[in-house]
Amino acid sequence: MSNKIFKILFGLLVVSAIAMLTYYRGIDPTPFNSDLFFWALLFGSIAALIDGSLGMAYGVTGTAFLLGYGISPVKAVAYIHIAEIFVSGSSGLNHWKIGNVDTKLFKKLLIPGIVGAILGALVITRVKIPYLSIVISIYLFFMGIFLIAKAYSKIKLQFKQKNSAVIPLAVTGGFVDGAGGGGWGPVVTTSLLGGKMLPKKVIGTVNASEFFINLASATTFVFLVKITDWEALAGLIIGGFLIAPYAAKATSKMSIKMILTIVGCLIIIISLRKIIPLFI
Repeated sequence: MSNKIFKILFGLLVVSAIAMLTYYRGIDPTPFNSDLFFWALLFGSIAALIDGSLGMAYGVTGTAFLLGYGISPVKAVAYIHIAEIFVSGSSGLNHWKIGNVDTKLFKKLLIPGIVGAILGALVITRVKIPYLSIVISIYLFFMGIFLIAKAYSKIKLQFKQKNSAVIPLAVTGGFVDGAGGGGWGPVVTTSLLGGKMLPKKVIGTVNASEFFINLASATTFVFLVKITDWEALAGLIIGGFLIAPYAAKATSKMSIKMILTIVGCLIIIISLRKIIPLFI
């Protein structure tokens, strides 16, 4: 990608983000919640740092934070997907710029992933699930365990990148992501990393396709969920924009094992804050 095209597309992302945040701020009569904004800024930066370098864990990290802060599960999932449009867009553009996107794999993932994401968003907004925040917290708890296990496991999934295999993988990843606030990276990236493609190509391609997956699910959420707490969106988006272009460079001195372990532990701790009170 030429620098000119990159700057134009990145500029469109920034302008779109500013316009959206200005709109939501304009319709929100409540005072500015600085506490929510700065916590969202911190966790948005951490999540973007992880996702940009490993191709996973933005959604599960951000959703765990929002649930822990007290935001309702449906809104938490919606906010993550709206914010991740801009974060994954920035990350995907940077991966595309340096040649980390495989066009053939990108095309295989795109449509099935979008279909799965829309279905997941429809399920979480239309199907009444008792104790939904607890259900999602339990899901995130096991995702944390999964990430830690992935860090110390030497077992690799041998995944053939054929249409018959990629399509169900993309649909599953999109559905889990749309319904749970995260999962596209852990499901898709982890499966594809066992193949013959270079890890940087897998991570770059999954990040680039994630923009469209989030765009599909976020559009669904905008029509079905009333958006409030604009400070959470602002913090997540700004934190992501600041960190995403430098994620790979910033994590170059940390091993993947260390990063996955830290993320897994963080998600488990935040999730347990919701789960433990059930047994006390």
